[in-house]
Amino acid sequence: MKKYRWSLIILTIIFLIMLLLNLKTLYVADDYVYRFVYQSPTPTDVIHPERINTFLIPYSMWNHYLLWNGRFVAHSIVQYFMQFNSKVPFDICSSLIYVLLILLMNKFSTKLSNRSDNAWILPLIFFFTWFYIPYFGQSVLWLSGSGNYLWMSIIYLGFILFNLQDNRFNMSNSIIAIILGFLAGATNENSGPAAVLIVLLFMLKRFIQDRKISLVSVIGVIFSGIGFILMVMSPGSQKRAAVHQTWETIQNNFTGIYKLTFGKWVWIYLLIAMLLIVAILMKRITKDTFWSVVIFLIGHMAAVYSMAFSPEYPERTFFGGVIFLGIALFILLYTILDDVKVPLVISAVLGIAFLFSFWPAYQDINLSYHQMQVQYHIIYKAERTKEKHAVIPLMTMQKSKYNANYGVIALDTPPQALMNQWEAKFFGVNQISGYRVNKSATVWLK
Repeated sequence: MKKYRWSLIILTIIFLIMLLLNLKTLYVADDYVYRFVYQSPTPTDVIHPERINTFLIPYSMWNHYLLWNGRFVAHSIVQYFMQFNSKVPFDICSSLIYVLLILLMNKFSTKLSNRSDNAWILPLIFFFTWFYIPYFGQSVLWLSGSGNYLWMSIIYLGFILFNLQDNRFNMSNSIIAIILGFLAGATNENSGPAAVLIVLLFMLKRFIQDRKISLVSVIGVIFSGIGFILMVMSPGSQKRAAVHQTWETIQNNFTGIYKLTFGKWVWIYLLIAMLLIVAILMKRITKDTFWSVVIFLIGHMAAVYSMAFSPEYPERTFFGGVIFLGIALFILLYTILDDVKVPLVISAVLGIAFLFSFWPAYQDINLSYHQMQVQYHIIYKAERTKEKHAVIPLMTMQKSKYNANYGVIALDTPPQALMNQWEAKFFGVNQISGYRVNKSATVWLK
């Protein structure tokens, strides 16, 4: 405990920050849909919605697979937490998952740089995720988004880490490889396959160096392919992706992704290039570490630019690409920074930048929280009346991408609007209507 006391203190602080943000984030958009056994994406087709429970998840996911998409791993997690009447169990677990993500990134960095843990690298990893995870609110704090991105990253990173071990070919390792490989392949359409590519590149590196191939890794890769094919070939996914992709469209997507991402990550690319040059000139980097950095950079590019073949590429889909980029960066930082004081100083400086970023984000999240609490109060009150018709003030426009409500579908004025109908089913009322509030109004203070 004495050896790791600073690490424990730092990780506890990160957990508490994430717990605060999760507790201030209520249900958003698709969350209301996944409260029920999946029957249709359209609320008018769901006449008698059945509340989800653990035993109904497989049936619900089968319907989801046929009608919407094949992300059965992610949405099983989402529906598991949507069976509770409180979001608190998810808030606690998801905050722990975020801490686990930080630990996994740190583990990769120490293992592949062959360096000892440095507690003051942990806040640097946290600051990197805070500033560079795209649409933080949608991919980390939103229950449905977190299930699809944050939680899935633990699976495919776990798959990579497992395959970096020297696993003997036996029954237990083979079973782990089958399960982890299948789940990793079925996580999502770009980051999961990129993780498998990273594993394949490490296998190729080992074969070139040692003329050895891990049968356990081969099994894992085969089952990851099965998981991926099963996911993308779902009738729901095929129906939604039935868009004719021309070469011109793909080229335009490549250009759009380049403009979108290079502008965001150019300083990280330059920092990695600079650290790589310094490490080589100082002779502090081994061939193994060099190729580890290159492999994760390839995985980063694969996760990002594979989205050019998709009809659309929302920023939150770059989650895995950002994590792979961060691992490459922190491998190099561990390689160069032996002195404990240097990352401590950098952490202190970036900590100030974090506070300036955190406070307006928290204010925006907190405002949405109180506005939704007002809506909930009105809806619960209407539920006890004979008419069961709630008339609620609509939320003001969100300003921060750290807010899970930013840029997602929400309640609207007509009761026929999509989310109005879903939330009416969620709360057990006949109808929800909305009205817009002047910014100077005091309705939110009532």
